Amino acid sequence: MQADGPQYGDSFDDWSDAGKAATSVLPGFEVVKWDDLIASGYTSEEILERYKDRLAALKPGSVELGPLYDEMNEEFESAPANDVLDGAAIQLAGFVAPLTFEGDEITEFLLVPYFGACIHVPPPPANQTVIISLAEGESISLEESWGAVWVAGEMTVTSIDTDLATAGYAISDAQFGVYENQ
Repeated sequence: MQADGPQYGDSFDDWSDAGKAATSVLPGFEVVKWDDLIASGYTSEEILERYKDRLAALKPGSVELGPLYDEMNEEFESAPANDVLDGAAIQLAGFVAPLTFEGDEITEFLLVPYFGACIHVPPPPANQTVIISLAEGESISLEESWGAVWVAGEMTVTSIDTDLATAGYAISDAQFGVYENQ
């Protein structure tokens, strides 16, 4: 890892808000943020709202808190993808979790919202994971994969299991670029 690059667990939004990334929007694509991939009713705040009365009724350290937190986490982890994005021409930035290589070049990867997801820290929920297949002959080097990237293409809402995580979205023949460390 580079000293000025992302650190394990850094979200793309935090990293880019710190002035580390800026890119132009490609013509014909709409920039989406990771929160846009979460279906209505399933944000962390909305899930917490559904449980706030039950949480408030329990005393700190109560044995009932563990199962309640497990129930909340299960709802968060199994939240659906945002069907509104199916077929949309989007541009999204994030971090690479490599899946398929040709030599030392990455041709397929998971795009995830925080650095190290799926490899060094637990994977995000499926609705926060996008499987990216690059066009024939296109690839990202291992060195380039250590920072943030942007991808653009037609988003498909689908569930795809990989060795690293389950993706709730896919983009095939993606256009992409690598952010340079500022």
